[in-house]
Amino acid sequence: MSMHLTKRALTAAVIVAAVVPSAAGARPLYDPPGSSYTVAVPAVQTAAPPVAQAGQGFRWDDAGLGAAGMLVLVGVGSGAAVAVRRRGGRAVMG
Repeated sequence: MSMHLTKRALTAAVIVAAVVPSAAGARPLYDPPGSSYTVAVPAVQTAAPPVAQAGQGFRWDDAGLGAAGMLVLVGVGSGAAVAVRRRGGRAVMG
């Protein structure tokens, strides 16, 4: 029985190898046979250097939002830690 399975697997491998083209001989569809495949190198363009602009100073409203967000995260984390500790310290593992 194992000889039959080995022959079947070998036959399937030969068929797959014959049908599937190799990547080494692959060409793009738009490249006609007989022409060499070349890659065009794009021209290098230089950008103008960035210009420094006058700053608007420290943004207290953005700092306040960041601090409030941090306090919310710390509060939620502390509340979760207290809730887990009051349940007996058994964490649920997935």
